[in-house]
Amino acid sequence: MPQKPKREHSRKKQKTFYRSTPKKNKKEKRNPENEIHGIYKQAQWNFGFVDTIDAETGKKQWYYVHESKKLDALEGDEVAFEVQRFRGKPEAIIKKVLKRSERLIVGTLQIQNSFGFVTTENQYVQTDIFIPGKSLKWYESGDRVGVQIINWKWKKPEGRIMEKIPKTWEKWADIMRIALEWGARITFPEKVMSEVRNFSDTVSKEEINKRRDMRNKLTFTIDGADSKDLDDAISIEKTQEGNYKLFVHIADVAHYVAEDSELDREARKRGTSIYLVNQVIPMLPPELSNGLCSLHPWEAKLTLTCEMTVNQKGHILNSEVYESVIDSNYRLTYKDVQSMITPDEKIEELEFWRDISKELWDNISTLHELKKTLEKYKNSKGVLHFDFPETKIEVDENENPIRFYEYERYESHKIIEECMILANEAVAQKYQKYPFLYRVHESPDEEDVEKFALLLKKFDVDVELTDISSKSFQNILKAIEWNPKSGALQKMLLRTLMKARYSEKNHGHFGLASSHYSHFTSPIRRYPDLQIHRIMKEILQSEQGNISIKRKEYYKEILPKVAIKSSDREVLSEKLEYRVRDYMAVKYMKDKVWEKFTAKISGMIEKWFFVELPNTIEGFVSFSLSGMSYDAENFMVWNPITGDEYTFWDEVEVELIRADSQTLRLDFGLVVS
Repeated sequence: MPQKPKREHSRKKQKTFYRSTPKKNKKEKRNPENEIHGIYKQAQWNFGFVDTIDAETGKKQWYYVHESKKLDALEGDEVAFEVQRFRGKPEAIIKKVLKRSERLIVGTLQIQNSFGFVTTENQYVQTDIFIPGKSLKWYESGDRVGVQIINWKWKKPEGRIMEKIPKTWEKWADIMRIALEWGARITFPEKVMSEVRNFSDTVSKEEINKRRDMRNKLTFTIDGADSKDLDDAISIEKTQEGNYKLFVHIADVAHYVAEDSELDREARKRGTSIYLVNQVIPMLPPELSNGLCSLHPWEAKLTLTCEMTVNQKGHILNSEVYESVIDSNYRLTYKDVQSMITPDEKIEELEFWRDISKELWDNISTLHELKKTLEKYKNSKGVLHFDFPETKIEVDENENPIRFYEYERYESHKIIEECMILANEAVAQKYQKYPFLYRVHESPDEEDVEKFALLLKKFDVDVELTDISSKSFQNILKAIEWNPKSGALQKMLLRTLMKARYSEKNHGHFGLASSHYSHFTSPIRRYPDLQIHRIMKEILQSEQGNISIKRKEYYKEILPKVAIKSSDREVLSEKLEYRVRDYMAVKYMKDKVWEKFTAKISGMIEKWFFVELPNTIEGFVSFSLSGMSYDAENFMVWNPITGDEYTFWDEVEVELIRADSQTLRLDFGLVVS
């Protein structure tokens, strides 16, 4: 029987739209006119969200994305999506990944003949990543690497190796994996290190002669005992009129990091140093951050000095900024200074040096006196002071967490904070007529303030919000200070405020009640500080004491980009620090499943409430598991069977039922007596 002839298929290439993994091996029907662009955010489970900016209002908006509607979008990808309603709620359907995120996928490299593949450790990429042979020159099988996906058209995505976790970092391999996947850069390119190797270990006489020599003035740093990047030092004296003369010396990083050098470009990409438990991912190579630029004692160091005369009311009478050289006499710790300012407490020797001279005693006493003066003045302006515990994690020799506890803050911390804030304000005020970067904190949204005012009434806080001002919010903090639910109310108040950010325009700082504020004091670990140092030095070194029109145009172009990039990197750094803390918490609690704990309710949303243990570890209590119902109007949850009601900061008995290493989440159950 003759076979039926096969139909000839047209070989004409048809246009195909972006396709997901082979499971969705079909063309995606798209209508670009209906599409919106946004950034995909992966949730702790398989679903996610898309963040976008509303074209009409300019406000940020987000849409839920079901796991079946996300294609192969990963955290940080720019996507095109359409909005459809499911069960009355708008949800996003991703139609195309427009641009891949720079975030990396971490896994183990295996090399076979002329190519390689990476077995990923990321739960959202459940396939190997193909690595072309041409990029394998510097790697070998078994290396843990960070890969950027550059193409995902076929069965397996194709990637490019961007980072390698050194074997000497084996103890911190999991933390480094999290860091890479959340956008950190952990190793420095050879081009950057080549520039570092060209620096001299000592300061030349020629450079010293160009600067104001402050080496004969008593100078000291105040930092944590384990700090390595010391970027600020202090000198202080009292004038005959009874005023304070404060010298804030800041490491002159811009002397070493030239504009648009390899070092500069790498620092701009990083934006900030990231502090993870007892590890630091620095913005600058350690040879600079912990060495050349760090203001170690008994070494000549290049600095920018902000000299301020402050009267007995806390007002800056005048200020001056100049290039300088210092030789720090003491490396003090917060604990050292606390002992020196605490009445009846004896201190016979310092942590890093034995001798305590009378001049040092007098300087610390004067500094403490200035701090109290500044604090009194700032309080009269309406500065907001929050009192949140800071988590400290103690680890063993293998970097395993053995204790979580609240980090002890001293009065000496506030001394340094007040000095740095004063310098930041003075610099922002002084350079406001030039292109500059500011640390801005805008007034809160009126709608959010109204919601918070309603919350205060529900909890019988007797305070009137007359206007949206720093002073009004300070009055609220004072009113809730002794409230039994103060901790939760402070958190809610903080969420009402806008997030501080960097901007080339001065919008003032609401939280500090300051009309002009910048970040000048940490150029070793913050790029915006380095950027304004460069501007300040350009003005100081100019014969006219100004910036040329050409340079003003240059700064007008780059400063908005630097502000956005720095703000984004700061947010990423904070998220990463929280992520690593969650990882350590899960690791610490892994062997404590089914143990009972006393906790406080620190927050609540539609599906669960949050609990905080006395050691600062936080977790979730799901309503579906505990049989609870949520009353959003009255800010409470209740048990319809027992009739028990719970609200913010109530003490509850909970039982740990899951410590999830994948989602880095602790799930608790409510223990009902």
